[in-house]
Amino acid sequence: MKINIIEAPNLAEPEITVRCSAMTGELREIIAALSLAGNTVAGIAGDETHFIPLGELLYFESVDDRVFFYTASGTFETPAKLYQIEEKLAQTSFVRISKSTIVNLRKVTRMRREPNSRLLVTLTTGEALVVSRQYMPGIKEKLGVLI
Repeated sequence: MKINIIEAPNLAEPEITVRCSAMTGELREIIAALSLAGNTVAGIAGDETHFIPLGELLYFESVDDRVFFYTASGTFETPAKLYQIEEKLAQTSFVRISKSTIVNLRKVTRMRREPNSRLLVTLTTGEALVVSRQYMPGIKEKLGVLI
């Protein structure tokens, strides 16, 4: 892989262009990491609002019309709706795995097929989440692999 960096003081914001003969899993991973850099999510815990780097998030979950997100160190509530989060994070490593859950694929350490045609993903924290059958194509596309 060849990397060229060109400084252009007249640019309003950094611009990254990827030229490749084929989009590989390695390139997808690099692009996903770049898309998370510098972004934060506001979450409420108790009476405080915390700003958490997007890369630290494990997953979002909708429970009783409330949306929470989880990190290795805590649970936070967000006023955003799950569909809004999914739209905002469409070009990142986050993917919907069930009607109520969006997971950060960069925090998945392993996957296992279950007998009922579902998929079980295990996160870096050891927590396991179930992927519904209807959301498996989204994971396949994001990972660029056959499951």
